[in-house]
Amino acid sequence: MTMTTTRRNFLKLVGSTTGGLLMVPKFLPAMPTPGLYRGFATDRNVLVVIQLNGGNDGLNTFIPYESPQYYDFRKAIAIPKEQVLKTAADGMGWHPALSGFADMQQAGHLAVIQNVGYPNPNRSHFRSIEIWQTASSESEYLSTGWLGRYLDATCAPGNALGALNLDTIDNPSLMGHDSHALTMQDPQRFERLLKGMNETKDDPFDENPNLDFVRKLMLGSFEGSEQIAGALKKSLGTSPTYPRYKLAQNLSWMARLIKGGLPTPVYYTGLGSFDTHSNQLGKQKALLTELSASVKAFYDDMVAANLLDRVTILIFSEFGRRVRDNSSGTDHGAAAPLFVIGGRNSGKIIGSNPDFDTLVQGDLKHQYDFRSVYAAVLEQKLGVDPVQAGIRQEVLRGIF
Repeated sequence: MTMTTTRRNFLKLVGSTTGGLLMVPKFLPAMPTPGLYRGFATDRNVLVVIQLNGGNDGLNTFIPYESPQYYDFRKAIAIPKEQVLKTAADGMGWHPALSGFADMQQAGHLAVIQNVGYPNPNRSHFRSIEIWQTASSESEYLSTGWLGRYLDATCAPGNALGALNLDTIDNPSLMGHDSHALTMQDPQRFERLLKGMNETKDDPFDENPNLDFVRKLMLGSFEGSEQIAGALKKSLGTSPTYPRYKLAQNLSWMARLIKGGLPTPVYYTGLGSFDTHSNQLGKQKALLTELSASVKAFYDDMVAANLLDRVTILIFSEFGRRVRDNSSGTDHGAAAPLFVIGGRNSGKIIGSNPDFDTLVQGDLKHQYDFRSVYAAVLEQKLGVDPVQAGIRQEVLRGIF
């Protein structure tokens, strides 16, 4: 039997064992488990990325409520001025569902970068998110992601815990030439699986030598399982109550791993769909309510653990929406705001308010290239030259 066949059979066994909960990036030898950090102290920075899938409407998220043009263009879906949370400066305010964001900004822990996009924007969901995930130009096609290249440059060979992606599919942002990311579809069930595999003796594994091999491989040879289990155990009972949203539960699990000392610098998850061509007011309100409550719970958890300075949350969408509404919603647009929370950020609003006088084909013109934001995160939070991650745009100063 060839190594390729062995690996293929192994992946099938792991899939059947975990019920598809765990996507193992490659067959890897055992590696020593680094010691866990003491308490909640950590000497490393952690990046948490939340991808707003479907194209979130930035104009109804961070709202230019003092602009008459905003209300002229959006007669059907504009947020009434009296409902806007007016905690920001210079005529900008938050959607009423984003009270958590308003509180974090008031505390000086949330920075807003306005009008983020890229030249010659693409309005296709698939192509635009690909550009954001790979940090390519609009005419370039890359097989690796910006964070995957960062992990290639900084992770030891065979380290599968460079990033954890909580989703049903692998994220192209984390794809590198080597495999340093682990995708989990349901972390809570995976945790129960780890616990059961450690504690149960009389189970079907004992009757099947192949499955018993997989169990031993997951808990021993597959580097990462023991570290994840150790971090979860160490942080058991430390998390406050999170709301019962899927995003909140994902962030709660991340918080436990961060507090438990898992040496993973990147966590990734998503929320959506924000593709609000119709019935936008209700759809976006529900999604922004989940986003606000979930992120605020995670933020409070990190504050209580004295870890907020070390944890940076990056929130983006593949594009904004058109400036003019289409009666009950908005179509695909271009530039939109991007949010950075924690990580000792400046807490500033960076960039100009949306300019309705210089629209390009009905869209807001971008002021900042998203890759310049990535460059700032890589250089100032993850401690690497952005060029190592394939990013050559100038670092956007003023975020941190």
